[in-house]
Amino acid sequence: MYRKTGTLLTAALLGLTATIGWAVPAAAAPSASASASASASASASADAPTVAVSRLVLEPTERGYRGSLRVTVTNNSDSTDFLYFQIREAVAGSFFESAEFPCDPVGLSEGRQVRECGFPGGVQVAPGERRRANVEFQVLTTPRSYPMIAAGGSVTVQSTTFGGLEAVPFSAQFRSLDGKLTRPQTYLQDSQPDASIELAGPVTEGPENTRRVPVRVRYAGDAPHRDLEVNAQLPVGASILYCEPSAGPPWGGGAYVPGGQMMAGEERVFALFISRPSDPADEANPIDLELSTSWLETVPDVDPSDNTVTFNLAVAAS
Repeated sequence: MYRKTGTLLTAALLGLTATIGWAVPAAAAPSASASASASASASASADAPTVAVSRLVLEPTERGYRGSLRVTVTNNSDSTDFLYFQIREAVAGSFFESAEFPCDPVGLSEGRQVRECGFPGGVQVAPGERRRANVEFQVLTTPRSYPMIAAGGSVTVQSTTFGGLEAVPFSAQFRSLDGKLTRPQTYLQDSQPDASIELAGPVTEGPENTRRVPVRVRYAGDAPHRDLEVNAQLPVGASILYCEPSAGPPWGGGAYVPGGQMMAGEERVFALFISRPSDPADEANPIDLELSTSWLETVPDVDPSDNTVTFNLAVAAS
């Protein structure tokens, strides 16, 4: 399940888009580039907007790497233009949720997310005006003692007057733990998730006639993902009412793992609160709770054997 983080740029822009018949393309595949900035224009016309993209340097933190990319657009014409941009991440699953400006997912390109973003202040850009937006990224992998680089990111500005500008490529540059960026190795990201689930304790009585089922989820590796989910075929009358800590609304026998994306090697313990079945005898029946990983759609796990845990809703006598 994909969780949207913003709103589409503006209803007015969408209406204008429909009127002039734009076709919004996926981000074009860029050539490799590690320069400090890059720029492109839509045509040979001096009136065409220009766009500049800064370097994306990812700094090691206590939770993977963090960094931001600055996108600057200038309206060089003598009339107001409507400008926004599409951006394809250099590292799959690295967009960091931000409320600074509207930014929406529009799909995948070569396995990486493409998002459509506006600029702070809106998409309507006056003649000669310059707008900037900072796009945040986080890569949830263990920081290394050596620098790394991942190519393949791109920014494409869209204009109502000039159409799509030429894609500007960028790379994600990972700073080493000792602060170096030179002579980087290529960052190799896992392609498949390696998640596991187990019981974290006995099933006990919960509040309001529920059963509390504690589970532990672990995520190994750094494969891209959006959500982890648990799903079970529960007996008649039983359903997951909520999680602790909260993970958003559950659905019958399913719920999200709390906390969103997981760091390589991270473990989370949480509890499912399940209503008791209509027939008390069903509490002794075995229930399989299955863990799955979603990257826009469910992705097969490297080792499915540890993706299921079995329990029942009977509480052991004290």
